[in-house]
Amino acid sequence: MKYCTKCVMPSTRPGITFDENGVCSACQSYERRKTIDWDARFKEFEKLCDKYRGINGNAYDCAIAVSGGKDSHYQVHLMKEVMGMNPILFSVEDNFPMTEAGKHNLKNISDEFGCNIISLKPDIKTQKKLMRYTFEKYGKPTWFIDRLIYTYPMHMAVKFNTPLLVYGENVSYEYGGADYIETYSAKNQLSNGVASDIDLNELIANTGVSMKDLEMTKAPSKSEMDLLDPMYVSYFLPWNSYANYKFAS
Repeated sequence: MKYCTKCVMPSTRPGITFDENGVCSACQSYERRKTIDWDARFKEFEKLCDKYRGINGNAYDCAIAVSGGKDSHYQVHLMKEVMGMNPILFSVEDNFPMTEAGKHNLKNISDEFGCNIISLKPDIKTQKKLMRYTFEKYGKPTWFIDRLIYTYPMHMAVKFNTPLLVYGENVSYEYGGADYIETYSAKNQLSNGVASDIDLNELIANTGVSMKDLEMTKAPSKSEMDLLDPMYVSYFLPWNSYANYKFAS
């Protein structure tokens, strides 16, 4: 097993790569932050928000994918209170019982920032079948939920005509992955390895679910994706999960 010479991240982490000095992709990305003109990046961010602010009159002009955690709190604060946007929030709630802290955190976003949250409660029957199969075949019992966390906000953003769909950090770029590109656009995030494609026909043949059961796990069509402008906040601002935690607290 190989370890990063700076942070000791092991080579078992999916998507990780190392340079000739044994430094991992996450450390390389972090080091590049020192060369970025963050003031210029923030001006780009302002222009992007200006483009969509008020796009639907008094209705929503952007969407944010939230879980209720520290990063969600910061993203909602940034878009609504700093940038003056009118966001609609989309969330996927797992069917495992949420802790009281988890329930509080999701409720707290609405309570503190005055935002509507539309949550998807996935089909339990389908989830049970897929959890067992994807665990036994791929070691990914949460594939169904992970996939919906990425696809559901996209489908909803199309329906609400909110092209600007906000995500926190670019996982592939920050830590390493198939989509290791520094870009504000989150259009290719499904290739980041967290909820990568599994042949739906394979799932149907081996679990007894139908294509109708899996419809929401599909990425939007190309014509629908062309309507969206999903973005990563981490491109415009130096992402700091600990600072987000302190802010949320």
